[in-house]
Amino acid sequence: MSTENNTTSKRNVAKNAAKVDVSAILKRPIVKIALLVIVILVAVFAIKGLFKGEDNKDTNLIGYQKLVNVTDNKYTFVDLDGKVRTYEGYTSMDDFYYDVTCVSKLTGENNNITQMALINKNKGTVVKFGVYDSFIQVVGGKYYKVETDGKYGVINHEGKVVIEPTYDYISITTVQEATEIVFECQKDNKYYFLNEKGNLLMETDNALHSISYSNKFNKDYDTVIYISVDGVKRYFNLETAQEVFAGMESVSFSYNILKTDGKISFYDKEAKLKTEIDTSTDYSSDARVYFKKYVVLEQKNVTSGTREYKYTVYNSDFKQILESTTKVNPVQDVDGNVYFIINDNDGVRIINENKKEVKVEGYEFNGNNINNLQNLVLNPIGESSKYEVYNFKGKQVMTGVNEYTQKGFGLLVGRYDESGTLTRTLILEKGKEVALTTDDNVLANEYYLTIENGVESTVSIVDKEGNIKVEKAPGTKIFYVENYIGVQDGETVRIYNVENGKETFSYSVKEYVNRDETVNVIELTSGYYGFNGKTILEKAQ
Repeated sequence: MSTENNTTSKRNVAKNAAKVDVSAILKRPIVKIALLVIVILVAVFAIKGLFKGEDNKDTNLIGYQKLVNVTDNKYTFVDLDGKVRTYEGYTSMDDFYYDVTCVSKLTGENNNITQMALINKNKGTVVKFGVYDSFIQVVGGKYYKVETDGKYGVINHEGKVVIEPTYDYISITTVQEATEIVFECQKDNKYYFLNEKGNLLMETDNALHSISYSNKFNKDYDTVIYISVDGVKRYFNLETAQEVFAGMESVSFSYNILKTDGKISFYDKEAKLKTEIDTSTDYSSDARVYFKKYVVLEQKNVTSGTREYKYTVYNSDFKQILESTTKVNPVQDVDGNVYFIINDNDGVRIINENKKEVKVEGYEFNGNNINNLQNLVLNPIGESSKYEVYNFKGKQVMTGVNEYTQKGFGLLVGRYDESGTLTRTLILEKGKEVALTTDDNVLANEYYLTIENGVESTVSIVDKEGNIKVEKAPGTKIFYVENYIGVQDGETVRIYNVENGKETFSYSVKEYVNRDETVNVIELTSGYYGFNGKTILEKAQ
């Protein structure tokens, strides 16, 4: 045997041995389990990323830009990040929504014909010139009403056709905080109602009609709308375009709760019956929704002259989670957690969403339902004008409170000292306190509290944890946008970054022209500037 053949043979043996070793390893139970776990994790993260991307795409404005300057058909825009973009060759441009805008230009031998198109922010074409005669932004730029030869239709911001341009007229009804849409289309003296997918709900030749909707229980529930024609209601699932509750024209339906015939019925998002409660023997009954997370069913019976109460709490799946013979008071803290507060004869029960319960004996909840706090205001039993502050774990935070008001996520309390002087304090997360003077005025947004002192003419910013983000900036607050606050001190305006408390930009009141909140742009006589002090565009002097 030659040396070459011998070497090749050895290599083949080595390769086969390697294959056998790998195969044997893969057959081991622990390796199989590890590989299965890896596959599952990869699948989970992929699905999460997929749905997250879909949510962002459907609900968020993408790359909104603001026009800041027009010179000789040259359009200058600034986007959310302060990036400047210029576009030329158009006779008109709209603002960008979802990265898309409508543009027009003059064509023809004598430049007497106007054509329109849709482009994206990177100057790519979404819909070519001449495809439609006109575009009209609707629903915040999510859709465009288009016209062709006097007929109207609807396309989305990606240029896809939702409704073919075959109608004489189209009007748009936005329901449920403008998150759902009904297109009312008309042609040949008939009215057609379509959802966002272009699916037909119903049609009628009666001009006496109206569109309304029931409140959505939460974001996972589809909206049920009803179309009333000459006083007769028909209900539809707006997502599927399917009719629901057929033949029940007089029902009252809201938050997926139906009240009819001595019953209160709960329905899932497809309008299928979930839970049904007979209330025909009750003195009265009512179902109230709290924070779009829970339903409290209140029932009152009159038996032998004694009024009896029953309170039942259901979750978003309409499953019973709590029952009480005394009133249930749902309260929500700043983090969105819900607690159920129940007064007993000897104290207050505080029950969290996991049904874990603590009790504060000798106190009662006053029922004012102050929400979005980290603390509760309780009264000693029988003392309606005295207050004490407790957290949701039943721990005392402050005593001797004489008055209180809610300021966003903070609780502003007042206490009289031995001399009769009123002292004011902000109670924040984990019982942290910020002392105030009598001249301090507290204003709130979602993330911060602004403390303005009119006598000293100063402005301070406090976060939920009690950290002073901006401390006594001289002047008077004139605007608060996202993470920036503008404070005017005499003839000077200073802008501070609330996150780090640093001054980022200042300008003279005499230089000021305009301010655009949508993209954090200040227009001065010299040009356009970001709140961070960055020069966006200088004006020709």
